[in-house]
Amino acid sequence: MNIVCCHGVMGPDEDWKTRKYMPTKHWKEWLQFRTEFDHDVVTQLPYFPHAHALLMKYDEWAKIMDAQDINTDTVLIGHSAGGGFVLKYLALHPELRVKQVVLVAPWIDTEDFQPFGFYKGFSLNNDIVKQAKSGIDMMVSSDDMPHVMSSIDKIIKNAPDIRVHRFENRGHFVTTELPEILDIIKFD
Repeated sequence: MNIVCCHGVMGPDEDWKTRKYMPTKHWKEWLQFRTEFDHDVVTQLPYFPHAHALLMKYDEWAKIMDAQDINTDTVLIGHSAGGGFVLKYLALHPELRVKQVVLVAPWIDTEDFQPFGFYKGFSLNNDIVKQAKSGIDMMVSSDDMPHVMSSIDKIIKNAPDIRVHRFENRGHFVTTELPEILDIIKFD
């Protein structure tokens, strides 16, 4: 088993040019340590270029994803725009089979904010759930941003077999640790 965890849009204090990513404020690095130390599972944290909402280019991200070790024993995790990216990547690769997908506060641009069409060109439907042997799980907080909640509603509407895990007062899951994800990942 291995994990590929995809980050989302970088915040205003992060810079893709200098690769300043602020790992101490993200749970992804914590997850990498916990999965490798506690479960002996390699966790890849690919870095996606131009990770600002107005600069994101799907083809650049897909090229990075193509280089990852993804197979039927892989758990794909995506946070925010990284979750939307994972959904599009799977939809555009219907032959791809993975162990599980975990989406954390996934964002797909439902308001066409992103000018380069990062999320255009794919159809989100329930067939995508079949690509993950253990299914797709989605972590959602009731107090997330309105545009993210709109995206989550669209995902649930188009892929109703996704398992939704609801949380209170977790916002957009921007934290240094996310222990609840360890209960969702299928380590067996």
